[in-house]
Amino acid sequence: MKIVKQYHFGVIVISIFVIFALLLVSGGGLVYAQGKGEGNDKGGDGKKNAKVTLCHATGSATNPYVEITVTLQGNTHGHKGHAEDIIPVPAEGCPRVAPSAVATAPVIVVATPPPAGVPVTPVPWPDMATCAPWLVFHSFRDGNLEIYRLDGVEGTAEAQLVNISNSGGMDLRASRSPDDKWVVFQSDRSGHMEIYLSDSEGSAQTRLTYTQAKNINPMFGPDNMTVIFQSDRNGNWDIFSIDVTTGVEHQITADPGDDINPYWAPDPSWIVFESNRFGNADVLLMNINTGNEFRVTDDASNQIAPSWSADGKLLAALSDAGGYFALLVSDVTGDNPRQISGSGNVVSYSWSPDGSRLAYQAARDGNLDIYTYDLAADMEYRLTDYAGPDGSPTWSCDGQRVAFDSARDGNGNIFQVGWQGGPQSNLTVNPATDQWSEWSAARGVASQGY
Repeated sequence: MKIVKQYHFGVIVISIFVIFALLLVSGGGLVYAQGKGEGNDKGGDGKKNAKVTLCHATGSATNPYVEITVTLQGNTHGHKGHAEDIIPVPAEGCPRVAPSAVATAPVIVVATPPPAGVPVTPVPWPDMATCAPWLVFHSFRDGNLEIYRLDGVEGTAEAQLVNISNSGGMDLRASRSPDDKWVVFQSDRSGHMEIYLSDSEGSAQTRLTYTQAKNINPMFGPDNMTVIFQSDRNGNWDIFSIDVTTGVEHQITADPGDDINPYWAPDPSWIVFESNRFGNADVLLMNINTGNEFRVTDDASNQIAPSWSADGKLLAALSDAGGYFALLVSDVTGDNPRQISGSGNVVSYSWSPDGSRLAYQAARDGNLDIYTYDLAADMEYRLTDYAGPDGSPTWSCDGQRVAFDSARDGNGNIFQVGWQGGPQSNLTVNPATDQWSEWSAARGVASQGY
């Protein structure tokens, strides 16, 4: 039995004429803003004319917010009761899109097993011979965690370094669009975790979500405009999507359990995600066009951090069935599972851009090292043997090299090595900690900071 989710959307529509009505009754307390205002809801400096500037939701599709300043007397003239108003104005200004409509919870039906031959049609992937070779990584080099772009090798004459996220907060879990024009990430710069968008040159950052909740784990879809992420705005973790060109959000899952770690198929109709709705962590698929959900795993073990190969044929996930988290690969239906990692916990992993190999960080003999596995040849390669931890492997866009982070210099830096092993060299050389890189748009779990 398939699940068909039915959503009912509601939008609180508040007429712009309310503003003028308040102007008439407030004795001039409500005025259009000349600046960001002063004071707070407790009265600021205690003066009767203390004010605050807010984003008032108008209900208009073309002009969804108007920036106004109100006196703090009378509980900001009732605006704290307007669910879609934003108080105060965010540092980046009022949103450019209307307040998002979100789905109400549907009747929950147990997901059925996937049908034979899940119809996945991968979109064309960037040509590995001409893809953008720059690296996205996280760094504390400005004193806080931010996201950077590096072209070339740091310290060389041709190297170019760009701050992508540009904030004084904590920015992390970057995901590149397949066309390499955009980077989406999460940030607490507004006081709580929201989703932000930057162009790949770092010239402008745009806030995408506006809630008082945590919005995390964004991933760019194969259509270059839809981002999936997880949010706890409903009291549990659900999966949402947002169109970065229009700002329109949709709630994708609405189970009372926690649905987390969403990952796109190479087909924009499908996602895979992790859920505890059945009592332990399982892997589920969803066709986001129909709302049909399918349960891939159904045993007593935990299957976490699922992902989809770029060719659309395989799933990967971490399973604790053997008493530790091993890396498993299966058909999209969950059939023919096989463990490709040896003994010891696998902490993070990523797919090669063509979906034929995986790189992973595994704990063996008391040490964390980087390994790759060639699925066609059924062969594992050990890439590092440093006495300290090497982690978070990601692939170059041509699939020939693997980037990883290591503290072998005495501080965290990003290194590179051939996918079958060999000489290792620095990509970054800053004294601050650099970590969690993404060397191509074929994002893996390793780039998120696990």
